Amino acid sequence: MIYDLRELPRLSTLRADACVVGAGAGGLAAAHALSFAGLRVVVVEHGAFVPPDAMNQREADMLPLLYADAAGRTARDRRIRIHQGKGVGGSTLHNLNLCKRIDPAILARWHRERPLAQLDPPTWERLFDEVEGLLGVTDVDPALWNRHNRLFADACRSLGWRWSGLRHNRAGCVGSGYCELGCAFDAKNNAAKVLLPDAVDRGAIVVHHAHATEIVAAGGRAVAVEVRSVDDRADLGDRHLRVDAGAIVIAASATGTAALLRRSDVPDPSRLTGRQLAIHPAVVAAGEFAEPVHAWRGIPQTVECTEFLREEEGGDRPARRLWIVPAFGHPVGTATMMPGHGAVHRAFMARYAHLGVLCAMLHDHGRGGVEAQGPAGVAIDYALSGDDRRELRAGVGLLARALFAAGARRVWLPLPEPLAVDRLADLRDLTALDPADLGLTAVHPMATCPMSDDPARGPVDSSGRHHGWAGLWVADGSLYPSSIGGPPQLGIYALGLHVGRSVARALGRAGA
Repeated sequence: MIYDLRELPRLSTLRADACVVGAGAGGLAAAHALSFAGLRVVVVEHGAFVPPDAMNQREADMLPLLYADAAGRTARDRRIRIHQGKGVGGSTLHNLNLCKRIDPAILARWHRERPLAQLDPPTWERLFDEVEGLLGVTDVDPALWNRHNRLFADACRSLGWRWSGLRHNRAGCVGSGYCELGCAFDAKNNAAKVLLPDAVDRGAIVVHHAHATEIVAAGGRAVAVEVRSVDDRADLGDRHLRVDAGAIVIAASATGTAALLRRSDVPDPSRLTGRQLAIHPAVVAAGEFAEPVHAWRGIPQTVECTEFLREEEGGDRPARRLWIVPAFGHPVGTATMMPGHGAVHRAFMARYAHLGVLCAMLHDHGRGGVEAQGPAGVAIDYALSGDDRRELRAGVGLLARALFAAGARRVWLPLPEPLAVDRLADLRDLTALDPADLGLTAVHPMATCPMSDDPARGPVDSSGRHHGWAGLWVADGSLYPSSIGGPPQLGIYALGLHVGRSVARALGRAGA
């Protein structure tokens, strides 16, 4: 059953074998595994239940429903936008369906350095196989690539850059191009479509508009979650719910999970909860083409460039940390992110149909922080390291180079004083540029509860079990020990299944 907490009695109590906080990729994967093990599961979700027929493709309506802070979330200094999803399905409702496995070199490094006895590289690979099967992950047929992505592929070919097509979890896609506002055609094989129905059929209860305010412990064991009703503006209401459970699984995102753990004063010998946030900060550049690109039409982000993304260190090929993909926004999103005011901005938007946009996303070494802010909020701090700044500065030049190679007749860079250049040779020296002045955007927060079997090196072990309290588990991207340099959703689904099965075994369902 699916309930809206705002419509339940003022004071309610539910009892379950397991309570899952958060209904995104990790939370619903964990709930799926737990319900298949025959356990009674309650899932509480801060956001709304938004079925496909309610996704009207209007920015003014969908951004407040599908994004934290109506897509206005930023770091505390307001220099980086941080887009996160909410709702039953989490970020899988609005993401672009990119499904990519974590680089094997990163998995090997994690296992070598942490250690992670219950999540070695072969276990990851088995989980990836399973998740790809569940989600129906396939290569996007090149015949379905839109002109925006084809131009980028052509540019990579002409420059000799390593590139490839991407894999997505889509079925029945009509190419409407409105993926970031949810899919009105129900063509995303996302968490709400693939995992939720089976869990509910097996008795799982989902309560939405329900914000977890505190984890309750007794005798060193997590025993319950206190929950308040919340509206679509994130204002707390007057409905209170307590969920008593034998296991508490937190999957509220890398920001929400860390904030809840800190708000609840969960012990952490490593002192790393919320302390090493990675976000994949990104710079963008726009190219103006003679012929219309219509970049919003068709399937977004079907091509990637990995020429400047290498994990290995040393040798004659030093590591690079930039992942380049096409990126495009709907009109309001584009207008808020692109440069200029008045006539300059008006002229820019008048050429909207002729624009192509590329994004250089950083596999970051910088470290951010997450703190609880009041009973429901989060405060995010993030600072680029010196190396990260150099990489992003280099990324600006690479984006301009790729756009000109794709045939752009002018390239726009979103500097504080907007810069438009008509040829690559006119691009000024960027060594003094502060990348934080470019209006950075991040969509992949992770690594705020890094896994380690050593309690001194991470709050959570490789099964997802928290070192601080018995009965407490984590099952989302906060478990990543570091940035991964690519789309995180496949790994988060995998972690959800892995942690859900670990919880089931701990509760005596050995066949899970």
